Amino acid sequence: MPTLYIVATPIGNLEDISMRAIRILSEVDFVLCEDTRVTRNLLNHYKIETGTISYHQHSNEHKVEELLNLLDQGKNLALVTDAGTPGISDPGGKLVAAAIERFGDDVKVESVPGPSAVTAALSISGIAADKFVFLGFPPHKKGRQTFIKKIIESEYPVVVYESKHRIIKFLEELQELSNKTAEELIPEEEEMVGKFRGYKKNKTEEKKINLTSIVVCRELSKMFETVYRGDLDNIIEKIKASDNDQKGEFVVIVGK
Repeated sequence: MPTLYIVATPIGNLEDISMRAIRILSEVDFVLCEDTRVTRNLLNHYKIETGTISYHQHSNEHKVEELLNLLDQGKNLALVTDAGTPGISDPGGKLVAAAIERFGDDVKVESVPGPSAVTAALSISGIAADKFVFLGFPPHKKGRQTFIKKIIESEYPVVVYESKHRIIKFLEELQELSNKTAEELIPEEEEMVGKFRGYKKNKTEEKKINLTSIVVCRELSKMFETVYRGDLDNIIEKIKASDNDQKGEFVVIVGK
């Protein structure tokens, strides 16, 4: 039975890969890559000569059909992303869904677990994470304010990704909205009032929404890994103080 392996790869440090992942990447017929150049660096590091095929968020239906045909021919494929676990904030889930829809139980879809920026950040955050919400990347424009309100109003800790181009903007927007009163953020509809954690409808009372447990992780597992903790004012000030601190990939955890 042909197998589609979903293989987690390092989010930075190339040593963060399992022996099983190395074996699978060596044995499959093709490795499906978000960026073949990035994956080739990893494969070369471990002297893996398996051929690569590009598959990313801009791949069209023809590309998906091509990959499904390979499975139909009995080929074993390994899907990887540039960093971390496929299917988390990337199009890997679409390929998995297409394979299941086309072949059902005639093709095996198997996880080869490993690194994930979400769990890596939570593990060092110091924030209780027996329950949490992962929201991926904030929208660039439309729906961005609504997205941030959802973070503030969440009953559980929230984890989001943000790019170097928008990390300061995101933190400042989070700060601005968190300083508004609860009454300003609550929908006027009576039935929605009870959904806001800790808010009691009282027209004479204004409650501040204080975000006191913020952790920002930059470049996890890489040479310049940095973790910022504390209140938003201090975190924003520290990141703004150095251009280098505004480079890389960011994971933001908003505690509750």
